[in-house]
Amino acid sequence: MCEARARSRTENCGRLLDMLGDGELRQVAVWKMEGYTNEEIAPKIGRCLKTVERKLRNIRRIWRGEVNQ
Repeated sequence: MCEARARSRTENCGRLLDMLGDGELRQVAVWKMEGYTNEEIAPKIGRCLKTVERKLRNIRRIWRGEVNQ
């Protein structure tokens, strides 16, 4: 039972990440899921903190649209 749940969660995460494409949004989402802070992500992508925050808002909007459908 736990294995089936884990597989389902993995598939759901993959589907949500696919919605973000292969670019920066996807990478930011992966790093957040791995536990990185916004402050740690900013230099990784060569952007300022506000840009990371904006990208995270965009990710949430994209995912909320999927959840609400």
